[in-house]
Amino acid sequence: MQYWKLSFIIMTLSGCWASAFGQSTLNPDISVIPRFRIDTDDGSNLPDERSFRNPRFSLEEFELALQAYLNPYARADIFIAKPGFEDEPVEIEEAYATFLRGLPLDMNIRLGKYLVEFGKLNMLHPHAWPFLSKPLSLERFMGEEGINDLGLSASFLIPTGDLYTRLTVDILQGLSIANGPGMESPDEERVSYANAARLMSFFPVDTNSDLEIGLSGLTGIHDPLAELRFHYVNLDFKYKWKPDAYTSFVLQGEGLLNRRRVSSGVEPSSEVITTSGFYVFGDYQFRKIFTLGARYDWAQSPYDKDDKASGFAIFFGFYPVEETTAFRLQYQNTLFNTPDGGSRSVNSIALQFIFSMGPHKAHPF
Repeated sequence: MQYWKLSFIIMTLSGCWASAFGQSTLNPDISVIPRFRIDTDDGSNLPDERSFRNPRFSLEEFELALQAYLNPYARADIFIAKPGFEDEPVEIEEAYATFLRGLPLDMNIRLGKYLVEFGKLNMLHPHAWPFLSKPLSLERFMGEEGINDLGLSASFLIPTGDLYTRLTVDILQGLSIANGPGMESPDEERVSYANAARLMSFFPVDTNSDLEIGLSGLTGIHDPLAELRFHYVNLDFKYKWKPDAYTSFVLQGEGLLNRRRVSSGVEPSSEVITTSGFYVFGDYQFRKIFTLGARYDWAQSPYDKDDKASGFAIFFGFYPVEETTAFRLQYQNTLFNTPDGGSRSVNSIALQFIFSMGPHKAHPF
């Protein structure tokens, strides 16, 4: 039944687009990207027994992308996702319009539902990651869907000479905050807006390499009933070395600091909790179609300093037909430390296959 709904959405959106803008000249680019996965881990029977369970085959997500320029000044992007073969609902993952030119101060405006420019990895769909699992710091502080919200975004180029510098500011509905890890359910009668911003600079290091550095902030109400607020500060960097079309190396990381006020258990008093997390990874591309990399994660819980997790992953990528298909293999060890002093270590192995039909590719080279 879900796939009938998905087909109906595709036909309806395509028909509306063709009727509104003219089928012969402004048909949207249509792309389909499914992600398939085989995985196993040895944590299912812990602490009684450490043994790898039978491999599980799954469709991680089926993604449909509709993208086109509305006119010379603006474009629209719509991403529709269906997780798995089961009864999970079809979701509009992103749907926004971007005004690229014609505004004062070389400003760009984005309106709709979108992945917020907070840090570096939150803006990317999982098929564009070089690895298979989400870093622990992003998973714990931003949730499974990341900071994906309804809102208005404005970005400005800052005149800094030869240094490319851009500031992005967002006013958000706050829906992704309420759906994040440990967040309270939103009060339907009260709107809890959120605000985000990112300042980034990009500059060449030498003729073959460049560096991007970003500083992000996010604040919102995580408990609407008690009106308790949180603040995130995130520092990110990405270094890329590319001496030729067949070889490259990327070193990238993010560090997040969380400060929030939470109920202390004695009404109406509250206390402030400060926790943090980070990840760093390196990804080496060789002979154009192969990649090899490693990642280290560490993160506390948004609500408890003593609830910690760390992880180490090794991943390998094979892209036999350039960016249209991708095979990724990953081994990861994750260590969980609980507030009572206990610990649990889990090893996981996963193989992922992705292909793309259309201009939105499975993996950008």
